[in-house]
Amino acid sequence: MAEAAELDQDDDRLLTEHHVTLLPAHLLNETPSSRDGVERDEEFKHRRWGCELAQEAGILLKLPQQVMCTAQNLIHRFYYCKSLKAYDTLLVAMGCLFLASKVEEKPKRLREVLFAFHYVYKLRTKSEGKMELGGPMYAGWKHSLVDIERIILKELGFSFYIIEHAHRFILFYVKLLDGDGDMAQEAWAYCNDSLRTDAQLRVKSEVIACAAISLAAMKLGKHLPTQSRDGVDWFNAFGVDGKELEAAAAEILALYDAEAPIAWLPSLAPGPRLTAPEFAASVLKKQEAREAEHKAKAEALEAAKAEAAALAAAAPPPIVEAERSRSRDRGRRRRDRSRSKDRHRSRRDRRDRSRSRDRTRGRRR
Repeated sequence: MAEAAELDQDDDRLLTEHHVTLLPAHLLNETPSSRDGVERDEEFKHRRWGCELAQEAGILLKLPQQVMCTAQNLIHRFYYCKSLKAYDTLLVAMGCLFLASKVEEKPKRLREVLFAFHYVYKLRTKSEGKMELGGPMYAGWKHSLVDIERIILKELGFSFYIIEHAHRFILFYVKLLDGDGDMAQEAWAYCNDSLRTDAQLRVKSEVIACAAISLAAMKLGKHLPTQSRDGVDWFNAFGVDGKELEAAAAEILALYDAEAPIAWLPSLAPGPRLTAPEFAASVLKKQEAREAEHKAKAEALEAAKAEAAALAAAAPPPIVEAERSRSRDRGRRRRDRSRSKDRHRSRRDRRDRSRSRDRTRGRRR
């Protein structure tokens, strides 16, 4: 039991400490979703779909690629803390992109994020529904986004990771390898696709960048320095192991062997979905209940004020009479003190006059 408790504490530290960017194997192999009975392929499908939503919404919001990279990194990290059966993928993608825009200092207003994701939903589902500003659907999405942002912050320990995304190495590596713009563009695209996987939590960013360059060179028919031909492997110059590079490249290529692009996935989380009509109806019902409660409280307060005003007009409050009585007592005490001083003063004067007469008589004698 003690060892299990220590292991849980270590897992919490690895998931929340800001300087830890890679997760250990025992966390990567058993996820909360798998413990809830979600198949590995199904979990991967939902994760990939959530990352695609974040990427498309980020493009609509004209955010830099770094924000979308951080958002997708947060999606994978969050689902290593919580299960897909506990939190809707659409909502988590929305919350992670909203949070990533703040982390990367490119913040967007809440309503901009909401409308961007709703537009993605309309495009993918061919829906004709509208989200009106201040309407029941808007209010429901807004409250849900605020709640999920708080939950993500709590689960990730309110600390965010010093993440070196693979994109930052692409141009530098391509330039050192005397590559051209086409190679850089293809490698950049492979890096974007790698974000759909959790490779960014398994291997270093340098490995993913080298894997993307290797795939780009293979696609364009470019030759990179190898041990057999040039006496040195090109990736060794960047401190990357060949086996890790091959594994990362295979994971990226596996994305293209998957099923056709998924338009929309039903949520595995319980409760009404954000896009369901009953969700808007439930939000509207809650709004009406809150408004009725506020109205009842306001009416009760007004009635209490009216009753107090009527009582005050009917008879003078006893507080006024008590104040008058205290005022009379203070006046009486002041008069008594004044009279006492006068008596003492008159006695002193009589005594002084008597002494003066005695001295006068003594001099006469």
